[in-house]
Amino acid sequence: MPHKLINLNPDLNRLKEEGYDIEVKGGHLVVRQIPYATPSKNVGFGTLVCVLNYVTPTKISTPPDHTIFFCGETPCNSNGQPLVAIINNSNRQQLTSELLVTHYFSSKPLSGNYPNYYEKIRTYAEILSINAKAIDDTVTTKPFKKISNENRSDE
Repeated sequence: MPHKLINLNPDLNRLKEEGYDIEVKGGHLVVRQIPYATPSKNVGFGTLVCVLNYVTPTKISTPPDHTIFFCGETPCNSNGQPLVAIINNSNRQQLTSELLVTHYFSSKPLSGNYPNYYEKIRTYAEILSINAKAIDDTVTTKPFKKISNENRSDE
């Protein structure tokens, strides 16, 4: 069912098609391999976790709010200072038997809520990865991004 849910919902399918490492687990959207800057000014890879808002067993609606969970060290700017603008709290929380998170983020868009899960994930991934890219410009939020033949060089 989780793969079917991803394929039947355009915003989740778009995340998958663009190369994000996504999975549906225990009523949550789990996005792994998100680069971020650590307190020691290194690049770490964390996991974004958000509650899915189901309309039916195979259809989701818009995100219920603008917040998201994160599993990893304290995310920082490239100078090792915590991202206090988005960190709501830093407490270990067991969401399900398989999902342990360490931080809770809040970054409210001007509209008050994200229009879909694609925009929500893309926004939080960008907030985190921009600081990691300042340390290592080769990191990506999309580890499964497909490379088209037009972009390849065999030389």
